[in-house]
Amino acid sequence: MKFWDLAVMALVLEAGGAACSNASPPSPGSVGSEQGGSAGSSTGGGATGVAGKTTASGGGVMNTGGTSGTGGTMAGRANASGGANDTGGSAGTTAPSAGTGAGGTGIGGSVSASGAGGQSAAGGGTALAGTGSGGQNVGGGGAGGASSDCPAAATFCSDFETDGLPMGAIYMVNAAPGDWSRDFAVDTTQHHSGNSSLLVKNQSASGSSGSAYRMLAVPATAGKFWVRFWIRSDMPIGGTDHNAFAGGSIGSSPNDLMIEFAEDVGIAFNTSDSDQWPQGFGRTSSGGTMPYTLPAATWECIEISYDGTGREQQLFINNVQLIDAMNYPASTEALSYFKFGFDAYHGPARQVWFDDVAVAPSRIGGCPTVAMSNQ
Repeated sequence: MKFWDLAVMALVLEAGGAACSNASPPSPGSVGSEQGGSAGSSTGGGATGVAGKTTASGGGVMNTGGTSGTGGTMAGRANASGGANDTGGSAGTTAPSAGTGAGGTGIGGSVSASGAGGQSAAGGGTALAGTGSGGQNVGGGGAGGASSDCPAAATFCSDFETDGLPMGAIYMVNAAPGDWSRDFAVDTTQHHSGNSSLLVKNQSASGSSGSAYRMLAVPATAGKFWVRFWIRSDMPIGGTDHNAFAGGSIGSSPNDLMIEFAEDVGIAFNTSDSDQWPQGFGRTSSGGTMPYTLPAATWECIEISYDGTGREQQLFINNVQLIDAMNYPASTEALSYFKFGFDAYHGPARQVWFDDVAVAPSRIGGCPTVAMSNQ
């Protein structure tokens, strides 16, 4: 064997040893077993590359194997679940980088977050249940864990980042029983924040229940509560015909009385066909109409204070108060649920999206301030 062949072999062995010697076991999780890929072949006189390592689920960033020797290529080797991230690369000294993303900030390639089911950090690991050094989960409210803007006392909070009926939600329709997915879907094509939102399907969509009432009911504090949600529609909200998008209700069933966030000659509160409009809008004192509308294909932030006991209903859109309806409705109502979706009293059929829905005893906030205008 020639002198330069011995020298190249020595360098390759040294680099391979360095690539494994810097790894330290993560916390949490034990070092997973290695499942080896094949070592790269030596071409052009280069030495054979030493197998690198990557992490499987629950690990941190994936370090790709570097090259070793002239023409030598490293083949990847995977850690089992929970395994540490062994350093790879050409010199074998690259430390695991901290990943950031919706699931929180990864420390050394693994992430711990507040709440179950957080999102995978970009370059980091998958958020785990519980509170830890990884930071706070930005999403996952309701079905997936507490969102960072969910009040501690929230009776419901979801940003719809997880498939499935949100935790605490009740699905009922004026139609034959069936799965909620007939009328709703977690939709990744639209979202105010995170990666997805809740789509209320068009009533005429294939597989729909056919029910005009397509709403989810979620629990609220008895008598009085606040809600905050973002809404988007494929057509303007605020038409002349009566339809409802949300409401404070005395029950979870489709036909229970509801103080509606509705459209009926523009944005309004509607209860048993009794309307309350923003001042100067709706049916004017002169006998004309002036609807307050929200544009199509735009996310709007809605806050409502429902008070069935004190009979005062307040509406804020984009942090500007539009309605303060005193002595409304006509009688005291024992509100205990919040409903959202679409109730097509008159139509037309449409698609509606909701995101970042929260229900709590006091005002939640989180809406941007936009000057009042007939949008």
